[in-house]
Amino acid sequence: DSGRQTEYEYKLAQALQEMREQLNEKVKLYKEELEQSYNDKLENARLSSEMIASTVNSAREELMESHMRNENLSSQLSNLQKEFRACLDRMHELEDLLEKERENSRQLLSDKEKEVAEIRAQMHKYLHDYEALFDVKLALDLEISTYRKLLAVEEERLKLYSTPCSHVTVSRVSSSQSIRTSKGKRRRVDVEESEANSSISISHSASATGNVSIEKIDVDGKFIRLKNTSGQDQPMGGWEMIRKIRDTSVSYKYLSRYVLKAGQSVTIWAADAGVTASPPTDLIWKNQNSWGTGENIKVILKNSQGELMARGCIGGGGPFTELFKITESAGQTPWEIK
Repeated sequence: DSGRQTEYEYKLAQALQEMREQLNEKVKLYKEELEQSYNDKLENARLSSEMIASTVNSAREELMESHMRNENLSSQLSNLQKEFRACLDRMHELEDLLEKERENSRQLLSDKEKEVAEIRAQMHKYLHDYEALFDVKLALDLEISTYRKLLAVEEERLKLYSTPCSHVTVSRVSSSQSIRTSKGKRRRVDVEESEANSSISISHSASATGNVSIEKIDVDGKFIRLKNTSGQDQPMGGWEMIRKIRDTSVSYKYLSRYVLKAGQSVTIWAADAGVTASPPTDLIWKNQNSWGTGENIKVILKNSQGELMARGCIGGGGPFTELFKITESAGQTPWEIK
Protein backbone atom coordinates (compact mmCIF):
# COMPACT_ATOMS: atom_id res chain seq x y z
CA ASP A 1 0.00 0.00 0.00
CA SER A 2 2.83 2.40 0.75
CA GLY A 3 4.33 1.67 -2.62
CA ARG A 4 1.02 2.48 -4.27
CA GLN A 5 0.68 5.59 -2.20
CA THR A 6 4.13 6.76 -3.28
CA GLU A 7 3.30 5.97 -6.87
CA TYR A 8 0.01 7.80 -6.70
CA GLU A 9 1.59 10.77 -4.92
CA TYR A 10 4.20 10.88 -7.63
CA LYS A 11 1.53 10.71 -10.32
CA LEU A 12 -0.51 13.26 -8.43
CA ALA A 13 2.50 15.56 -8.21
CA GLN A 14 3.12 15.11 -11.95
CA ALA A 15 -0.55 15.83 -12.67
CA LEU A 16 -0.45 18.89 -10.45
CA GLN A 17 2.79 19.95 -12.14
CA GLU A 18 1.18 19.56 -15.55
CA MET A 19 -1.92 21.40 -14.42
CA ARG A 20 0.31 24.12 -12.90
CA GLU A 21 2.24 24.40 -16.19
CA GLN A 22 -1.01 24.53 -18.18
CA LEU A 23 -2.37 27.14 -15.78
CA ASN A 24 0.81 29.18 -16.06
CA GLU A 25 0.60 28.98 -19.84
CA LYS A 26 -3.03 30.10 -19.76
CA VAL A 27 -2.21 32.86 -17.28
CA LYS A 28 0.63 33.93 -19.53
CA LEU A 29 -1.68 33.91 -22.53
CA TYR A 30 -4.32 35.84 -20.60
CA LYS A 31 -1.67 38.28 -19.45
CA GLU A 32 -0.39 38.76 -22.98
CA GLU A 33 -3.93 39.21 -24.27
CA LEU A 34 -4.70 41.60 -21.42
CA GLU A 35 -1.53 43.59 -22.11
CA GLN A 36 -2.35 43.66 -25.83
CA SER A 37 -5.90 44.72 -25.08
CA TYR A 38 -4.66 47.32 -22.63
CA ASN A 39 -2.12 48.63 -25.13
CA ASP A 40 -4.80 48.71 -27.86
CA LYS A 41 -7.27 50.49 -25.62
CA LEU A 42 -4.56 52.87 -24.46
CA GLU A 43 -3.64 53.59 -28.10
CA ASN A 44 -7.31 54.07 -28.93
CA ALA A 45 -7.70 56.33 -25.93
CA ARG A 46 -4.62 58.27 -27.02
CA LEU A 47 -5.95 58.59 -30.57
CA SER A 48 -9.36 59.54 -29.24
CA SER A 49 -7.74 62.09 -26.97
CA GLU A 50 -5.80 63.52 -29.89
CA MET A 51 -9.00 63.65 -32.02
CA ILE A 52 -10.90 65.21 -29.16
CA ALA A 53 -8.09 67.71 -28.65
CA SER A 54 -8.15 68.51 -32.37
CA THR A 55 -11.94 68.81 -32.26
CA VAL A 56 -11.70 71.02 -29.21
CA ASN A 57 -9.14 73.19 -30.94
CA SER A 58 -11.35 73.39 -34.02
CA ALA A 59 -14.35 74.19 -31.83
CA ARG A 60 -12.29 76.79 -30.01
CA GLU A 61 -11.26 78.35 -33.32
CA GLU A 62 -14.85 78.24 -34.59
CA LEU A 63 -15.98 79.78 -31.32
CA MET A 64 -13.43 82.55 -31.74
CA GLU A 65 -14.52 83.05 -35.32
CA SER A 66 -18.14 83.04 -34.18
CA HIS A 67 -17.29 85.63 -31.55
CA MET A 68 -15.59 87.77 -34.20
CA ARG A 69 -18.49 87.27 -36.63
CA ASN A 70 -20.92 88.08 -33.87
CA GLU A 71 -19.04 91.28 -33.12
CA ASN A 72 -19.00 92.19 -36.81
CA LEU A 73 -22.71 91.44 -37.13
CA SER A 74 -23.39 93.44 -33.99
CA SER A 75 -21.52 96.41 -35.42
CA GLN A 76 -23.34 96.01 -38.77
CA LEU A 77 -26.66 95.75 -36.93
CA SER A 78 -25.82 98.90 -35.03
CA ASN A 79 -24.95 100.70 -38.28
CA LEU A 80 -28.11 99.41 -39.94
CA GLN A 81 -30.19 100.55 -36.97
CA LYS A 82 -28.61 103.98 -37.27
CA GLU A 83 -29.32 104.03 -41.02
CA PHE A 84 -32.87 102.83 -40.37
CA ARG A 85 -33.45 105.62 -37.86
CA ALA A 86 -31.97 108.10 -40.34
CA CYS A 87 -34.25 106.72 -43.09
CA LEU A 88 -37.25 106.98 -40.78
CA ASP A 89 -36.37 110.58 -40.00
CA ARG A 90 -35.89 111.28 -43.70
CA MET A 91 -39.17 109.55 -44.51
CA HIS A 92 -41.01 111.68 -41.96
CA GLU A 93 -39.39 114.78 -43.42
CA LEU A 94 -40.40 113.74 -46.95
CA GLU A 95 -43.93 112.97 -45.79
CA ASP A 96 -44.19 116.40 -44.23
CA LEU A 97 -42.77 117.95 -47.41
CA LEU A 98 -45.18 115.91 -49.55
CA GLU A 99 -48.11 116.99 -47.41
CA LYS A 100 -47.03 120.61 -47.79
CA GLU A 101 -46.69 120.14 -51.56
CA ARG A 102 -50.14 118.55 -51.69
CA GLU A 103 -51.59 121.44 -49.76
CA ASN A 104 -49.86 123.89 -52.08
CA SER A 105 -51.06 121.90 -55.11
CA ARG A 106 -54.63 121.91 -53.78
CA GLN A 107 -54.40 125.63 -53.23
CA LEU A 108 -52.95 126.19 -56.70
CA LEU A 109 -55.59 123.91 -58.23
CA SER A 110 -58.32 125.79 -56.42
CA ASP A 111 -56.89 129.10 -57.63
CA LYS A 112 -56.61 127.74 -61.16
CA GLU A 113 -60.19 126.46 -61.06
CA LYS A 114 -61.35 129.86 -59.90
CA GLU A 115 -59.30 131.47 -62.65
CA VAL A 116 -60.71 129.03 -65.23
CA ALA A 117 -64.24 129.77 -63.99
CA GLU A 118 -63.58 133.48 -64.32
CA ILE A 119 -62.09 133.00 -67.78
CA ARG A 120 -65.08 130.88 -68.82
CA ALA A 121 -67.43 133.54 -67.51
CA GLN A 122 -65.51 136.17 -69.46
CA MET A 123 -65.46 133.90 -72.50
CA HIS A 124 -69.25 133.42 -72.34
CA LYS A 125 -69.63 137.15 -71.90
CA TYR A 126 -67.36 137.86 -74.87
CA LEU A 127 -69.16 135.18 -76.88
CA HIS A 128 -72.50 136.75 -76.05
CA ASP A 129 -71.12 140.17 -77.03
CA TYR A 130 -69.70 138.67 -80.21
CA GLU A 131 -73.07 137.12 -81.07
CA ALA A 132 -74.74 140.46 -80.50
CA LEU A 133 -72.11 142.19 -82.66
CA PHE A 134 -72.47 139.44 -85.23
CA ASP A 135 -76.24 140.03 -85.38
CA VAL A 136 -75.67 143.77 -85.70
CA LYS A 137 -73.07 143.17 -88.42
CA LEU A 138 -75.42 140.86 -90.26
CA ALA A 139 -78.24 143.38 -90.06
CA LEU A 140 -75.91 146.15 -91.26
CA ASP A 141 -74.72 143.98 -94.14
CA LEU A 142 -78.29 143.28 -95.10
CA GLU A 143 -79.18 146.97 -94.95
CA ILE A 144 -76.07 147.90 -96.96
CA SER A 145 -77.04 145.29 -99.53
CA THR A 146 -80.53 146.70 -99.68
CA TYR A 147 -79.27 150.24 -100.16
CA ARG A 148 -76.90 149.04 -102.86
CA LYS A 149 -79.76 147.36 -104.69
CA LEU A 150 -81.90 150.48 -104.33
CA LEU A 151 -78.99 152.56 -105.63
CA ALA A 152 -78.55 150.15 -108.54
CA VAL A 153 -82.28 150.42 -109.32
CA GLU A 154 -82.11 154.23 -109.20
CA GLU A 155 -79.01 154.26 -111.41
CA GLU A 156 -80.76 152.00 -113.88
CA ARG A 157 -83.88 154.15 -113.74
CA LEU A 158 -81.87 157.32 -114.32
CA LYS A 159 -79.91 155.51 -117.07
CA LEU A 160 -76.56 156.36 -115.51
CA TYR A 161 -75.18 153.17 -117.10
CA SER A 162 -76.58 150.82 -119.71
CA THR A 163 -77.52 147.26 -118.89
CA PRO A 164 -79.52 144.85 -121.05
CA CYS A 165 -82.92 144.21 -119.49
CA SER A 166 -82.79 140.47 -119.96
CA HIS A 167 -79.30 140.06 -118.45
CA VAL A 168 -79.19 138.90 -114.88
CA THR A 169 -76.03 139.64 -112.86
CA VAL A 170 -75.01 137.86 -109.71
CA SER A 171 -72.87 139.80 -107.23
CA ARG A 172 -71.08 138.40 -104.25
CA VAL A 173 -70.26 140.74 -101.43
CA SER A 174 -68.08 139.10 -98.82
CA SER A 175 -66.43 140.26 -95.67
CA SER A 176 -64.22 138.19 -93.43
CA GLN A 177 -62.98 138.53 -89.91
CA SER A 178 -60.65 136.28 -87.87
CA ILE A 179 -60.91 135.89 -84.10
CA ARG A 180 -58.29 133.94 -82.15
CA THR A 181 -59.68 131.61 -79.49
CA SER A 182 -58.38 128.72 -77.43
CA LYS A 183 -59.73 126.25 -79.97
CA GLY A 184 -58.24 127.84 -83.06
CA LYS A 185 -59.29 130.44 -85.56
CA ARG A 186 -62.83 131.53 -86.10
CA ARG A 187 -63.64 132.72 -89.57
CA ARG A 188 -66.79 134.18 -90.97
CA VAL A 189 -67.59 134.84 -94.57
CA ASP A 190 -70.82 136.55 -95.56
CA VAL A 191 -71.83 135.96 -99.15
CA GLU A 192 -74.78 137.47 -100.96
CA GLU A 193 -76.28 136.59 -104.29
CA SER A 194 -78.72 138.98 -105.90
CA GLU A 195 -80.33 139.82 -109.16
CA ALA A 196 -79.64 143.28 -110.57
CA ASN A 197 -83.14 143.76 -111.99
CA SER A 198 -84.96 142.93 -108.72
CA SER A 199 -84.95 144.02 -105.07
CA ILE A 200 -84.95 140.45 -103.66
CA SER A 201 -81.88 139.30 -101.69
CA ILE A 202 -80.78 136.68 -99.22
CA SER A 203 -77.70 136.48 -97.03
CA HIS A 204 -76.03 133.52 -95.38
CA SER A 205 -73.34 133.63 -92.71
CA ALA A 206 -71.59 131.00 -90.64
CA SER A 207 -68.92 130.75 -87.99
CA ALA A 208 -67.17 127.84 -86.27
CA THR A 209 -64.89 127.42 -83.27
CA GLY A 210 -64.10 123.75 -83.72
CA ASN A 211 -63.70 121.10 -86.40
CA VAL A 212 -67.35 121.04 -87.45
CA SER A 213 -68.94 123.92 -89.39
CA ILE A 214 -72.43 124.58 -90.77
CA GLU A 215 -72.00 124.11 -94.50
CA LYS A 216 -75.50 124.85 -95.76
CA ILE A 217 -78.97 125.79 -94.51
CA ASP A 218 -81.90 125.17 -96.83
CA VAL A 219 -84.21 128.22 -97.04
CA ASP A 220 -87.19 125.90 -97.55
CA GLY A 221 -86.45 124.16 -94.25
CA LYS A 222 -85.72 120.77 -95.82
CA PHE A 223 -82.22 120.17 -94.48
CA ILE A 224 -79.17 121.48 -92.68
CA ARG A 225 -75.72 120.24 -93.69
CA LEU A 226 -72.63 120.05 -91.47
CA LYS A 227 -69.05 119.33 -92.48
CA ASN A 228 -65.95 118.17 -90.60
CA THR A 229 -63.28 120.51 -91.99
CA SER A 230 -60.42 118.89 -90.03
CA GLY A 231 -58.26 115.87 -90.69
CA GLN A 232 -59.53 113.97 -87.62
CA ASP A 233 -62.76 112.14 -86.84
CA GLN A 234 -65.10 114.10 -84.59
CA PRO A 235 -67.30 112.21 -82.07
CA MET A 236 -70.64 114.05 -81.87
CA GLY A 237 -72.42 112.03 -79.20
CA GLY A 238 -74.66 114.35 -77.17
CA TRP A 239 -74.16 117.31 -79.53
CA GLU A 240 -77.22 119.49 -80.07
CA MET A 241 -78.24 121.58 -83.07
CA ILE A 242 -80.76 124.36 -82.33
CA ARG A 243 -82.77 126.21 -85.00
CA LYS A 244 -84.33 129.56 -84.04
CA ILE A 245 -86.86 131.61 -85.98
CA ARG A 246 -87.93 134.68 -84.04
CA ASP A 247 -89.26 133.35 -80.71
CA THR A 248 -89.62 129.69 -81.73
CA SER A 249 -86.84 127.12 -81.56
CA VAL A 250 -86.38 123.38 -82.11
CA SER A 251 -83.40 121.21 -81.24
CA TYR A 252 -81.90 118.03 -82.70
CA LYS A 253 -79.55 115.80 -80.67
CA TYR A 254 -77.03 113.36 -82.15
CA LEU A 255 -76.79 109.78 -80.96
CA SER A 256 -74.09 108.93 -78.44
CA ARG A 257 -72.25 106.69 -80.93
CA TYR A 258 -72.33 109.01 -83.92
CA VAL A 259 -68.92 110.04 -85.33
CA LEU A 260 -68.42 112.49 -88.21
CA LYS A 261 -65.47 111.30 -90.28
CA ALA A 262 -62.64 113.62 -91.31
CA GLY A 263 -63.61 115.74 -94.34
CA GLN A 264 -67.10 114.18 -94.42
CA SER A 265 -70.43 116.01 -94.54
CA VAL A 266 -73.70 115.00 -92.91
CA THR A 267 -77.14 116.24 -93.94
CA ILE A 268 -80.03 116.20 -91.46
CA TRP A 269 -83.25 116.09 -93.48
CA ALA A 270 -86.70 116.99 -92.22
CA ALA A 271 -89.36 114.29 -92.21
CA ASP A 272 -91.28 115.82 -95.15
CA ALA A 273 -88.20 116.29 -97.35
CA GLY A 274 -88.93 113.05 -99.19
CA VAL A 275 -85.41 111.68 -98.77
CA THR A 276 -84.46 108.17 -97.69
CA ALA A 277 -82.09 107.85 -94.74
CA SER A 278 -78.55 106.82 -95.67
CA PRO A 279 -76.35 106.91 -92.54
CA PRO A 280 -73.86 108.28 -91.81
CA THR A 281 -74.11 110.99 -94.52
CA ASP A 282 -77.92 111.46 -94.64
CA LEU A 283 -80.02 111.40 -91.46
CA ILE A 284 -83.78 111.86 -91.11
CA TRP A 285 -85.33 113.86 -88.27
CA LYS A 286 -88.55 111.91 -87.90
CA ASN A 287 -90.01 114.15 -85.17
CA GLN A 288 -89.80 117.34 -87.24
CA ASN A 289 -91.57 117.81 -90.55
CA SER A 290 -89.56 120.90 -91.47
CA TRP A 291 -86.61 122.90 -90.21
CA GLY A 292 -88.78 125.99 -90.69
CA THR A 293 -88.80 128.94 -93.06
CA GLY A 294 -88.89 132.67 -92.57
CA GLU A 295 -86.62 135.62 -92.07
CA ASN A 296 -83.53 135.59 -89.87
CA ILE A 297 -83.16 131.83 -89.41
CA LYS A 298 -80.43 131.06 -86.90
CA VAL A 299 -78.80 127.67 -86.36
CA ILE A 300 -76.52 126.97 -83.37
CA LEU A 301 -74.39 123.84 -82.87
CA LYS A 302 -73.35 122.99 -79.30
CA ASN A 303 -71.23 120.14 -77.96
CA SER A 304 -72.14 117.81 -75.10
CA GLN A 305 -70.80 120.35 -72.54
CA GLY A 306 -73.07 123.08 -73.94
CA GLU A 307 -70.21 125.01 -75.56
CA LEU A 308 -70.92 126.83 -78.82
CA MET A 309 -69.09 125.07 -81.67
CA ALA A 310 -70.67 126.56 -84.81
CA ARG A 311 -73.26 129.13 -85.80
CA GLY A 312 -75.13 129.85 -89.02
CA CYS A 313 -77.69 132.38 -90.08
CA ILE A 314 -79.75 133.23 -93.18
CA GLY A 315 -82.04 136.23 -93.58
CA GLY A 316 -83.67 138.64 -95.93
CA GLY A 317 -82.32 142.01 -97.00
CA GLY A 318 -84.30 144.39 -94.82
CA PRO A 319 -87.87 145.69 -95.00
CA PHE A 320 -87.77 146.21 -98.79
CA THR A 321 -87.09 142.58 -99.64
CA GLU A 322 -88.52 139.14 -98.90
CA LEU A 323 -86.98 135.74 -98.40
CA PHE A 324 -86.90 133.49 -101.44
CA LYS A 325 -85.36 130.20 -102.52
CA ILE A 326 -81.91 130.29 -104.11
CA THR A 327 -81.41 127.58 -106.69
CA GLU A 328 -78.09 126.16 -107.72
CA SER A 329 -77.44 126.27 -111.46
CA ALA A 330 -74.54 125.85 -113.86
CA GLY A 331 -72.20 124.61 -111.13
CA GLN A 332 -72.64 127.83 -109.14
CA THR A 333 -73.31 127.62 -105.38
CA PRO A 334 -75.52 130.20 -103.64
CA TRP A 335 -72.87 130.82 -100.96
CA GLU A 336 -69.48 129.84 -99.71
CA ILE A 337 -68.59 128.96 -96.15
CA LYS A 338 -65.21 128.68 -94.45
